[in-house]
Amino acid sequence: MIFQVMDDKRECFAVYADGQFYYDKLPKQLSHTWNYNEKLSQKDITYFYLWVQGKNLADTCPEHLKHRYESSEKRIKAHFNSFRKASVNISDVCFYDLVPDKHLQHYFECRNEICEWIMDNSEKPSNYRHLHDTYETIQDISLRKLNINKHKLYNYKNDDFKAQTLWKNFGEQQSIFVNYDLFGSVTGRLTTKPGSFPIMNVKTELKDIVRPTNDVFIEIDFNAAEIRTLISLSGQEQPQEDIHEFNRKNLFREGTRDDAKTRFFAWLYNQRSTKIQSDFYDRERILEKHHREGYIHTPFGRKIECDQFHALNYLLQSTSSDNCMDRVNKINKFLIGTKSHVAFTVHDCVVVDLSFDDRQIIPQLKEIFEDTKLGHFMSSVHIGRDLGNMEKLQW
Repeated sequence: MIFQVMDDKRECFAVYADGQFYYDKLPKQLSHTWNYNEKLSQKDITYFYLWVQGKNLADTCPEHLKHRYESSEKRIKAHFNSFRKASVNISDVCFYDLVPDKHLQHYFECRNEICEWIMDNSEKPSNYRHLHDTYETIQDISLRKLNINKHKLYNYKNDDFKAQTLWKNFGEQQSIFVNYDLFGSVTGRLTTKPGSFPIMNVKTELKDIVRPTNDVFIEIDFNAAEIRTLISLSGQEQPQEDIHEFNRKNLFREGTRDDAKTRFFAWLYNQRSTKIQSDFYDRERILEKHHREGYIHTPFGRKIECDQFHALNYLLQSTSSDNCMDRVNKINKFLIGTKSHVAFTVHDCVVVDLSFDDRQIIPQLKEIFEDTKLGHFMSSVHIGRDLGNMEKLQW
């Protein structure tokens, strides 16, 4: 049954389905809707927003429904404008209580018909399940307030331009959140939306302003994620040691770990370089398998248009990102029922906001994160009372 959520406020949850309004007891057969709502979390609901890869409803509306949809949407917007003019705070009331039922029915019925048309006339993405689980994870993250040390941020802003920008954008905000954009990059790697706290690119010197809401942060980070992805795509076993040390001993047989790291990355993304000849890292064979007719095809079901020059970069970045988020999604579900939660994810790591009551699960979190669909990826674990002072946990 296709349905629409009529109001997304927690105390106003209600849906429209099959020509009727449901305010208390929801029909069990609800199955498809346009977008996520926290009340739908962990339910087997299909979201058409993910089906159409992040496009808005108006852009996916077929021609024969456009006039009806635009008219009904215009009528709903007119109600909102009248509420504002009357100084009604829409956040304090349930939207559907203020709008005549016939206008609600016209609007939500049209949305249902658009969704039904999408289902009948377009193919569900092959990576839909991954998109669904990732979307639920980032929506869960977006509902949790960040604990920002504003006193420190205020002091930093006198000498640091980035701190000045953060203070200007968030210094007066009572509630600060991380809002990820699932469709913000070509490869599928997460970005943050405008207005979100920029957790992906906070400079190292300012990270100590970010504190847990529980007791400590636990950061679990893959060791050389993209190189391990390359190894997996090459069909090789994962080395159970630091990758750069492994390359120093087995590939270069000289120099330091840092030298090996620099030399390897200089070769990896320079297709003209022939400085590394190894069956263990076979770029050509990987591209033959995954880059066809102007598209890369990833193990996680993505099909991304790109030229030969960008193919390996896109393939490794997309696959590494999806591999990491697959583990973050697993951890997010694992933490249901505990006091701890996923605070955020940054590139190839997950940060858990941990309660000391849950400290016994730290080894399990590490195990879940490392047990990837591409093989056993080694990771490191750090712990700290703020994001800028994280110490490595020894095992």
